Amino acid sequence: MNWSLIQDVVDWGSVPDWFGAVGSIASVLFVYLGLRREIRARRSDDLRARATQARLVSAVAEIRGTSVLRVTVANESDAPVLDVAVLARLVPPDDPDGPPVGLAAAKQVRRVPAHDVHDVFVTVTAEHRLRTADTVLVELTFTDHDGNRWRRIGAGQPEPAG
Repeated sequence: MNWSLIQDVVDWGSVPDWFGAVGSIASVLFVYLGLRREIRARRSDDLRARATQARLVSAVAEIRGTSVLRVTVANESDAPVLDVAVLARLVPPDDPDGPPVGLAAAKQVRRVPAHDVHDVFVTVTAEHRLRTADTVLVELTFTDHDGNRWRRIGAGQPEPAG
């Protein structure tokens, strides 16, 4: 009879048991990573499908004098867009990669019908004077026909607005 509290022999299993355990863990990890990639791909496809109308809505700014911008919002889709917010920003000429500077408060447009354009005139705040060489970036936020809220900055792709 062995009254010792510590066992003299520890059974760590056999080499095939270890290979089986490592293989099982690797296969579970492989399935998990594949599933995660598939979920991301489906979300991307869903976003791409939802953005069909949003890609057809754009805005272009035109400098009119030293303190007025004419922003043309174009809706080339087959359905109206609602609750359009137009925010004009000036790209700093000395630092094109820097953050754009807000020129005025956002202008609201209730509805832009299908296959239509809407002009919004933005009066720039007094501390800014526009020049024809300035680059103006327009941030457009709107709701599509399905109720999805989108944000589009310049000519970039539309992104869901949270």
